[in-house]
Amino acid sequence: MAGKIEIEIEIEDIRKANLKEVPESCRGCVYWESPNDFEKSKDDPQKKAELEIKKREWFEKTLDEFGSCGKIVYHEGKPIAYAQYSSSERLPNVNSYESKPVGRHEEGVVFLSCLYVADETMRDKGIGEQLLQNIIEDLRRRGFKAIETFACRSSANNPSGPMAFYIKNGFHTKDKTNEEFPLMRLFL
Repeated sequence: MAGKIEIEIEIEDIRKANLKEVPESCRGCVYWESPNDFEKSKDDPQKKAELEIKKREWFEKTLDEFGSCGKIVYHEGKPIAYAQYSSSERLPNVNSYESKPVGRHEEGVVFLSCLYVADETMRDKGIGEQLLQNIIEDLRRRGFKAIETFACRSSANNPSGPMAFYIKNGFHTKDKTNEEFPLMRLFL
């Protein structure tokens, strides 16, 4: 069995100055931040610019109140992957999942809402693992105690990421009330 191909990448924190570099497929996704707007926009492509503004506003406020809350992965200067995380309280759609309880900021827990290799040609090359490790190192430095996410049991194409990926990277199942999207946790 061949090993993963080493790809040279750069990982940068999301900042107000680089928000326009979030991969296009993620730039207007407000699934976690504003679920009602997300649902309404599914059938209305003209809402894209409006949602990008809403996403940018969420990032700006979260950066001010929470600090670093996302990463962009670059390959040859092009953004190819993305991650987003913060306190669960800043992500209202967390409450729509049956698996609970989701850890809270005051308990030292961060919620990873998205870890997504947007460029499909770059998947299965270890980029997701490098991105996750970069996030874990950042959160440890900041004194957080755990990171949680809803992982997808059946599809590797879900922006949350597949359950097998998280298990391989040290996460355990905290709650599997929602069998398709169990709540996963890693103690930092």
